Amino acid sequence: MEKNAWAQISFIPLLSFISMYSLFPFIEIRDIALYFYGMLSELIKKQIELKANMKIRYSSDCDILAEKIFTECRFNISASTLRRLFGFVKGTKTVRIQTLDAISNYLGCSTWDELIQPLNKESKVTTQIITEIKANKIKVGDKYQYTYKPEAEIIVEYIGKSYFKVISAKNSPLKNDDLFKVGTLALHHPLFISEIERNGETIEKVTEAKISGITSIKKI
Repeated sequence: MEKNAWAQISFIPLLSFISMYSLFPFIEIRDIALYFYGMLSELIKKQIELKANMKIRYSSDCDILAEKIFTECRFNISASTLRRLFGFVKGTKTVRIQTLDAISNYLGCSTWDELIQPLNKESKVTTQIITEIKANKIKVGDKYQYTYKPEAEIIVEYIGKSYFKVISAKNSPLKNDDLFKVGTLALHHPLFISEIERNGETIEKVTEAKISGITSIKKI
């Protein structure tokens, strides 16, 4: 088979997902029970290493981790899945929400959402500050770009009173001209948005960067 034909076949699942999400933008990714593979948040990786009592430094460490998870949770997560989640292997395959929930069970939580909730910088839970933007420390008109895996790039402008306006959004549930209110954007943390104002209507509860956390923040 020619190279171009293989390329077309490999993109079919990706295109199917994009088409479905564009038709039903109000459905959260969790609701269709799949996520793109991407590196886990550094904070989640540290929790896993602490629980497993080992550093995940090499691809082969994922074989040992898979055994530890199975022994404790009786859920078989393949070493190849863990390699993708830890960033040793790149790919566009999908991972089931059940897999993320199994990792959460290993870390003592019932679901992935429960696991990442303490990373909500809007909550009263104290977390280690790595790099962050605090709305009460920046000026109206300041613009920032933040990214997360896979290949999401969002540019926002601060418009005051903890509100940000979306200037551009790539591979994100946010859209141009959306307005949302958050107090903090933090590196390696998910971004919890309780509501979005879009075309005069309110869209509730969007969480960006659920798996990887925000991977970069820069002022532009």
